[in-house]
Amino acid sequence: MKKLMFLGLALVFAMSCQNSEPRFFTSSPEINDSKALVSDYENGNWENWMTHYSDTAKIYHNTWENGLSPAETQENLKEILSNVSNYKFDEEPIFYEMIIDDNGKTWVNFWGNWRANLAANGQELQIPVHLSINYVDGKIVEEYGFYDISNFVAALGEIEAAKANEVSLESQ
Repeated sequence: MKKLMFLGLALVFAMSCQNSEPRFFTSSPEINDSKALVSDYENGNWENWMTHYSDTAKIYHNTWENGLSPAETQENLKEILSNVSNYKFDEEPIFYEMIIDDNGKTWVNFWGNWRANLAANGQELQIPVHLSINYVDGKIVEEYGFYDISNFVAALGEIEAAKANEVSLESQ
């Protein structure tokens, strides 16, 4: 009985020591591409920004449904950025990691703190951002982004309300 238990433990130990392919990375060509994607966004280099995506890529920002094309997402981002005088991601902390999921998909995850100043009044806003980016053959085919823009929307609403109040006072 002792020999059987010893043999069983030895078998379990041997199986647990098998080398498996790595599934978590902190450096890879896909991470480098994601860093370039963020840099192109920060620099407003929209032509280069588009080159990171496949022709059929779908981008889901703050939704799980109704993915947009890169061109549609670009227009939405430009619309948001038209309200700020400057924007960037903080250099620290900023995180990139790549994983290969159970289905063999390659995902790069990004976490960063977006910081901007509103053009109308200089108010600084900070928004934590998370992106999960699926790569196939070096191109983004799927992107999920999650960030809370409620403070941004509220600040724009306050600016619009102040403008409407000024117009109302001037007309009296």
